Amino acid sequence: MGNNMVGFRFRPTDEELVEHYLRPKNNGGGSTTSSQVINTVNICNLDPWELPPLSRMASSDQVWYFFGRKESRYNRGERQKRKTKSGFWKKTGKTLPITRKSGNHETIGEKRVLIFYTNGSRSNWVMHEYRASCLSPNDSGAYTICKVQFKGEASEISSSSGVDHVVHTHSLPTPMNNPVGSEGLQSPSQFSGNQQEMQFDAETEMDFEDLLNYDLNSLLDSEF
Repeated sequence: MGNNMVGFRFRPTDEELVEHYLRPKNNGGGSTTSSQVINTVNICNLDPWELPPLSRMASSDQVWYFFGRKESRYNRGERQKRKTKSGFWKKTGKTLPITRKSGNHETIGEKRVLIFYTNGSRSNWVMHEYRASCLSPNDSGAYTICKVQFKGEASEISSSSGVDHVVHTHSLPTPMNNPVGSEGLQSPSQFSGNQQEMQFDAETEMDFEDLLNYDLNSLLDSEF
């Protein structure tokens, strides 16, 4: 969905994103308005530079919004999958609560900030992931909102994929609401030499850290 109105921006606050877009989505598919504004995609089946063309809203400030379905990293827990075809998203900083600005200032959700790493290095891609608190039995909590931003120059977006080092197949990204689903998105990147080793080491470290944290949390939960 594009908009040619001068000065028009889609920049909702954190509270507005959770209250007026994410919560309706989790309560039964979302309103017509939210579906027109925010597309639903498999975030981790896509590299970040593949996401902008899938946005329903054109962006002049390199910020794009998407609904993403939660995918558990482990069958027993709530750890989220973070790997993509060419790298991974890694959380940075603390999880921040999102509260209503009026009334009883109830906590309605939370926000995580993630940085994308590719070829073993930190990139200019940043994602704010929003989750809604389950405040009613109808809240499925199945979806998140992902606010994706590129911090570099607009001219650098296409080169942020590291095309000199990474070779992708030419399958088109498929939105999550496409009947074909995500199976056609598994087009692995090919690395060579030290870059492959750096990518493997970084992802292995993240996997071990996530697994250790999950096991510790499971142990603590079982004691209470």
